[in-house]
Parts: sequence; structure tokens; C-alpha cells
Amino acid sequence: MRAVIRRLWKEERGASVVVGAMLMLLIMVMVYGTIQAYHVPIWNKNVQYEHLNVVRDDMITFKSDVEDVALSREPKSSDFRMGVRYPDRMFLANPGPGVAGALTSDNVAVSIEYTIDVLGNATITTSYDSNRILYEVQGTIDSPKLVYEHGVIIRDYGDNSATTDEQSLIVGDEIYIPVLTGNLTAASSMETETIEIKPLSQSYSRTKIKSVTITIDTDYPEVWEELLAGTSTADTTVQVDLGQSEIVITSTAIEQISFPAGNVTADALYAGLATFSTESEPVTYTSIDISQDYPCILDIDITEGASTQTQSTITATVKNVAAPFDIHADFTMLTNDPETYDVFPDYSSPDSISATSWELPNENTVRWTNITHPTYAAFEPVVVSFWVINTENNMQFFMSCVFSRKNPVAWF
Repeated sequence: MRAVIRRLWKEERGASVVVGAMLMLLIMVMVYGTIQAYHVPIWNKNVQYEHLNVVRDDMITFKSDVEDVALSREPKSSDFRMGVRYPDRMFLANPGPGVAGALTSDNVAVSIEYTIDVLGNATITTSYDSNRILYEVQGTIDSPKLVYEHGVIIRDYGDNSATTDEQSLIVGDEIYIPVLTGNLTAASSMETETIEIKPLSQSYSRTKIKSVTITIDTDYPEVWEELLAGTSTADTTVQVDLGQSEIVITSTAIEQISFPAGNVTADALYAGLATFSTESEPVTYTSIDISQDYPCILDIDITEGASTQTQSTITATVKNVAAPFDIHADFTMLTNDPETYDVFPDYSSPDSISATSWELPNENTVRWTNITHPTYAAFEPVVVSFWVINTENNMQFFMSCVFSRKNPVAWF
């Protein structure tokens, strides 16, 4: 009897060990399943949230780089850490290697219409296709799109949008419109993408402005309505059309407009700044004393006796220009031919520059000869713009002249 009891006790003890082992295995499986099903997704979401902060910093840096390139006219590269890889977790499975980010752009129109204070009040329109840059992470968290539009970063949540930036389009009656044009190749990856940003040159300046109207398209009119609230003045009116998704700025205070311009290729984005100033003095980008060897162009005249109905010669005096290639003119309106946009006097006939020295200070005569143009009627106005640069002192001078036909062969 004692032997039977001992045998049963051994069998029960062996069974309890097996049951205990099975229970331990079951607990481990349950813990593993809980970690895999519950904690791993949470950990991965935390990784995505951390990455969202990273890419927000990249967008802020991109905004700063665009501003730097537009103002300094020096190219820069801006990096976007597009996505993030999940860390390796021993014995645990991730739903994939990580999450990718998508970087895209679309065009946003900027239209500048201005009226010149001349006989007939000629109205001119200049248009740009600027770029709106969008970043979106393709993960599992409810993260907003990050959007760069007209110099501010907007968080797009789909049903609403917001920004913590301050607008820089309107400062009193001064107006500054950023232009970001060119080509951004759409990308979707978990790697770092580099965007090349190149400068647009600052082109001619229009003077004798009577009024200007700037129309800017936006995908976020409610955001801009809040940003631009209270920026209207006695001479400048700012409105946001929620129905048309447009920002409309109208001003009668502007004395001078300077445009971004230049050749744009498909290998980069190009940044520039359209400026609308209430000052009529030359625009400079330097702290150098402008009384010292300041460049200027004066005594501009369409030479009488050297003009016909379809050809004219322009003579001007330039002061304190360090080289002939620092003298520029825009004959677009005169010739009605955009291909003659940037005409350099040293590219015309050999007698186009009468220069004894380019050492500063200096004064030289410049002549553009036999400029071909349409036949203009009497009193019909034409705008010709000029700008000169003192590259040694990094100073610039812009001006525009309005000519009207006196008779078929002369101007005033």
C-alpha cells in the first residue's frame, strides 16, 4: 500500500511540473503577445512623433535658407530628413522598416499689376509661378502636413490649419513678396533629401508708380486672414478673399518696385524677393557709406537725330561703376521683345562705351545704338529701366525713365 501511495505521489508531482511549465509558457506567450500587439505600436508611434519634431526643424531651416538666399544672393543647400527607421527589437517584429516622408510642391500664382504715373497711366502686369512646399509623413500618427507658403510654415490638419509664424509680407506701407520658383523633384523616402536653392538676381526697379495691386493665391486663406489682420493703413489696403482663396494688397504709397529675375533651370529651386518701397532713393544692400563712390546713372536721353520710326539710340552718363558688365538696361517695353530683356551696353556696337578708366571715382558715357522697336504713336509712353552696380563696394542703383513720342522720329 505504501508503495502505491509513493508511486501516485511521484506521478502527481511530475504532472504538476508539466502544468507549471505550460502555465509559464502561456504567461510568456501572453506577455509577448501583449508587447507585440500593444507596446510595439506605441513605441513606433513615439518614434514617429520624435521624427515629426525633427522634420519640423528641417522645415524651419528651409524657410531660413530661402530667406538667406533671396537676400544674400548666395546659393545654399537645405536638407530634409524625410523618414525614420524603427529600431531593431530582439524577438519582436516591426510592421515594416519604418515610415517614409513625402516632399512635394505645387504652383501658387503671384500677380503684380502697377500703374505708372505718365500720360495715359500705363498699366503693367508681372506674374510669377511661386512654389508651395509640402511635407507629409506616411505613418500611423495623426500628424499634420507641414507647408511652406509665402514665407510662413503652416500646419495642415485637413479640417483646419494653423501657424505659429508671423507674416513678413507687410511692414507698414512697405511690401515684401517672396518668390520661390523653379523645380522641386517630388520625393518619398526614409533617407535625407537635399534641396538646392539658388538665388534670383534682383532686376530693374520701376519708379513713378501711381498705384500697385498684388494678388497672391493661397490654399490657407483663413490662416492669412488672421496673420494679416490689422495691416491695412491709409495708403495700403490688405484683404483676404476667402471665396477666391486670394490675398489682395492695394497701395498708392509705393514709389519704387524691384523684381526678382533671371534664368531658371530644372535642377533647383530659385529664391528671390519682390520689394515695394515707399522710398524713392536707390536701394542698397550694404552698410557702406553711400556718399563714397556711390554708383548712379543719369542724363539719360533718346538721342535726337539718331532715331527713326523703328530705331532709336539711348545715351546716358554712368558714375562710379567698376566694370562695363555692371551696367544693365531693360528694353522689354520699348522693343516689345522679351528676348532683349537684359541688354548689356558692351555687347552692342564698339562705340557703346566711352571709358577712359574704371577706377573709382569715375564718370563714363554709355550708348545703346540702333535699338529696334515698333512704330509708336504721338504721346504714347514707354518705360525703359536701368541699373548699375558697384561690385567693389556691393552697392546698386535702380531707375526707370518714361519716354513719350514727340513726333515719328523724336522722343521727349
